[in-house]
Amino acid sequence: MGMAHYSTPRTPAIFEGASATFYIIIACVVVYFAQVFLPRFTVEWFSLIPGRVIFRGQVWRLFSYLFLHGNFTHLFFNMLGLFFFGPVLERTLGYRRFWTLYLLSGVGAGAVATGFYFAFHDADAHIIGASGAIFGILAAYGLLYPNTTVYMNFILPIKAKWLVIIYGALELLSTIQYAAGARSGIASIAHVSGIIFALFYIRGGRLGPRKLWFRYKYWRAERELKKFQVVRGDKDQTIH
Repeated sequence: MGMAHYSTPRTPAIFEGASATFYIIIACVVVYFAQVFLPRFTVEWFSLIPGRVIFRGQVWRLFSYLFLHGNFTHLFFNMLGLFFFGPVLERTLGYRRFWTLYLLSGVGAGAVATGFYFAFHDADAHIIGASGAIFGILAAYGLLYPNTTVYMNFILPIKAKWLVIIYGALELLSTIQYAAGARSGIASIAHVSGIIFALFYIRGGRLGPRKLWFRYKYWRAERELKKFQVVRGDKDQTIH
């Protein structure tokens, strides 16, 4: 009797140890093709629309908008950034923590953008794209590998930490300009928020609430000890 051979599906070699990155790229590409055939349906039901999140409770939009993109260029550059930085981060953080980083950056950016656009009377804005999460990935990479050389716009070699600072400053400036009345079609507030959430998450791993609590308890213990003074008596002193 012959032996049956079963093969298990494998991710490409470039994604070895980075399956979450692979899944995200595949999901975004599949959804993009769904947009091509059903553009109105996908955008109307899955894009992030602040007014519908706030007044109708359609909270799934905070997640689903991450997989929609405006055009092929938008999709391509977002996935390219994920392709370059995602695998390294996933191998460093692990599968679950990488998902947490990605979703925290993306969903957190969406939540902040919802409040921001609602506050500036753009409750019907349609926000799409994984950019908030991608900026979070970039920020995490810059924090964990600050002196790694990357290429800004594929041309200029620059350290990762400076790339994050430059992009963050540009997106913050664009957000301020939007608030001042210079409207644009780019959700810069989501990009800035993605960076902030990612930095908080990565730094939180080093100095999170639990560590802060233990440091506080240690400080209190040291302070209490200082209240007690040890007084040495003379050798001939008799204790009654």
